[in-house]
This record gives sequence, structure tokens and C-alpha cells, in this order.
Amino acid sequence: MRTDLPGQVTLCHQAMATDFSITIAHPDSRYARQAATEAFLELDRLESTLSAFRQDSDVSRIARLDAGATCVVDPATWECLRIALDMEQATGGAFDIAYRSQPHRAASQLIRLGANQPVVTVLEDDVALDLGGIGKGFALDQLSAVLADWDLHRVLLRASKSTVLACHAPPERAGWEIRCGTETDVRTLTLSSMAFSGSGSDLKGPHIIDPHVGQPATHHRLAFAMAATGAEADALSTAFVVMTNDAIREYCQRFPNSAAIVVPAGGERLHVLHASPAVSTMLSSQSYP
Repeated sequence: MRTDLPGQVTLCHQAMATDFSITIAHPDSRYARQAATEAFLELDRLESTLSAFRQDSDVSRIARLDAGATCVVDPATWECLRIALDMEQATGGAFDIAYRSQPHRAASQLIRLGANQPVVTVLEDDVALDLGGIGKGFALDQLSAVLADWDLHRVLLRASKSTVLACHAPPERAGWEIRCGTETDVRTLTLSSMAFSGSGSDLKGPHIIDPHVGQPATHHRLAFAMAATGAEADALSTAFVVMTNDAIREYCQRFPNSAAIVVPAGGERLHVLHASPAVSTMLSSQSYP
């Protein structure tokens, strides 16, 4: 599927049970389409390694290992797992790709990554990993790298409406316009060289599990996160649904390139918990009833 605007090319592709799209601002539309097609080939390859719903994926192979066993995985799988473990630590366990393990054990207690090669060692039996909270954002980062190899940098990548990676802005524009919010409180962001992701219960109900208690998270109806990469933003939007406001503010103070916007449980209005002065001004001045 393809939809084009003047000076831009947009191609869409379905993977990971989600509609992905790539928008490229470039004068040569044919070249841009070729590059996007190449990127989508990489997306299909990533799905085959990261999906827990494919028996031959790296994630499924890890799940079948006995305690103490080791397997070689795709370098992309290793990198995605590394970022996931880093986000687990940074969020105090609010983001945890092993939240489905019974009894619950954090992913950092279940797997160990090879230091110098893409291998994974399983530390306990019955490992259950789910990359759904980070895989789409990670995929956007990888697609961006493919397009960069084609010298294409004025790019907007989307995984459905939930996760966006805005690379360099289109010509003569400050950035790519992204909208977020609720039915009664919608904001427009102009993003450049930043990722944005949203998670919550509006579409799928209370499906985000608080790993600490093994029950659906109750603090926030919706959470939006901004970060330097798609993987980080994707993981943070999930974690921010779980975390308290104070914990979110503390995280953003430690990692100043991040930002957080939430809708409390039962609420309708967006609350900016932490953002740079420029982002805060933009959010307050571009709201719509």
C-alpha cells in the first residue's frame, strides 16, 4: 500500500500484528520507495526472530531451553534483549519482558547475555519472555538504520498509532507533527530526532501488567513517553502506565532526554509530568478541545 504527498513518499506494511508505515521526504520518489521496500524486508526478518508466536523465532527457542542451557541468537535479538534488560533496571522493574513468568521472576533473573557474542544463557526453567512492549519501537530503530544506509534521514516511521520515530525534519519544517491525547484533550507535538510512544487501556482494556504484583496496572489510563530511540520510548510508555507520578518524575530527572505525559485512571486530561521547557511550552500552547 502506498500514499504520497508532494515531496514525500509513504509506504505501509503489516508486521508484528501492527500496521507499520514509513514516510520519506526526498525528491526522488522511486529511490525512496526502493529504500522503504528494503526496510520492510528487514522488518519481516525481525518479526521472524522476535515474535513469541513463531515456533522458530529466537524468543521461542529461548523459552524451550532448560536451565543452564545456551543458544546463539540473531544479533538484533541480542540487542533488543540488552535494551530490555537496561530498561528493566532503569525503571525499577516496572518494565519487565518476563512479566508472564510463573512464579514471577524478573527477566534479569532468568537470562544472561553473552558479553562479546550474541548468545543467551537461560538461568531458570520455564522462561517466558514477551517483547511486545519494546519490539515495535526497536523495529523502528532498525528500519531507520536501513534507511540511513540509503542516505535517507528525513524520515518518519510509525508502528500503528502507538509508537513513532521522527528522524530529521522535512525541508523548511521544524519537525513532524504528531497528535496524542484523549477524545477531549488532544495535543500536537512537532518532533525531530526523537521517538514518541503511547500505551494504555483505551484500545485493549487493562492489559498492561504491573510486574511487581502480577495484576493490571492501576495508576494511569494512558501514558506517553518521549525518548531518543523507539525502543526506549516504547518501553517507557508501558512502564509509565505502571509507575507512580513520583517515580516517573524521578526517572525523567535522571534521564533528561525523556519526557512523560499521563492520563490518570478515570481521567480525561493530559498531565505533563516532566518535559524540557521547550516541550512543555509546545504542549501547553497546542491543545485542542
